Amino acid sequence: MNVYVRELASALARAGHRCDVFTRAESLDAPATIRVEPGFFVHHVDAGPRTEIPKEQLESVVPEFTDRVLTLMTTPSGMPIAEEDGGPYDVVHANYWLSGLAGHIIKHELDIPLISTFHTLDRVKAEAMPEEVIADLSSRRAAAEAVVIGCSDAVLASCDVEAAQLIELYGAAPERIAIVPPGVDHAFFGPGEPRQARRALDLPEDGSLLLFVGRIQPLKGTHHALRSLATLRGRGIDAKLVIVGGPSGAQGQATLDDLVRLVDELALADAVIFRPAQPHELLSS
Repeated sequence: MNVYVRELASALARAGHRCDVFTRAESLDAPATIRVEPGFFVHHVDAGPRTEIPKEQLESVVPEFTDRVLTLMTTPSGMPIAEEDGGPYDVVHANYWLSGLAGHIIKHELDIPLISTFHTLDRVKAEAMPEEVIADLSSRRAAAEAVVIGCSDAVLASCDVEAAQLIELYGAAPERIAIVPPGVDHAFFGPGEPRQARRALDLPEDGSLLLFVGRIQPLKGTHHALRSLATLRGRGIDAKLVIVGGPSGAQGQATLDDLVRLVDELALADAVIFRPAQPHELLSS
């Protein structure tokens, strides 16, 4: 999500729009404002302690965060910012349900449109990973998501499946949903010399190579990659699978353990390579 927000803001700035990103300050030395590039600014907002806090506690600091963001988006008297100082804001874009709670209030306080992108939805996670749902938090989150979806002038979905989930699970108005598939940064990801890339990563130079990149948790379905590999090798195709990522969430380690057992069960020990999570800029290697 951080990559998504950064790249979106950067693209908007390059298109000539001023874009301000507001995020909670998590360290004592975080500067109030960072100019990332012309037209793109990141503001570290005080809300709660200037330290990382468990995600289960973030909801409690949303009201303070919202008030401080509203202060930054208006003049000291609470009026829209003058044109000579950057002009009033045209739209607020909330990413994730907690930002949606803030965006819902900001929309009505400033009378501007609200665009929402959720990235994950509680009712979808509840179906796929019921063991990771915290009953009280899940109930509040799902209700909050429903309110934000109902309030949003537009909801951005990554694909047809997510759009259908918004409609079926939250009653979203179809005409307010826009499908915006995630893009690819060609500065990092583009055609290269395959053999040299394999040598650099100490991977086999010959044969088909499959790749899974993501957090290791039930929702990601890594076991499908393993079973696909087994099917290919059963057809006589010399293929290997590289799994890049680490355990995540309450069931992450258990999921990884299950994957290791499945590797043994499918006799794929010599065909599967586990690698830890990698920085985004190195994944293209």
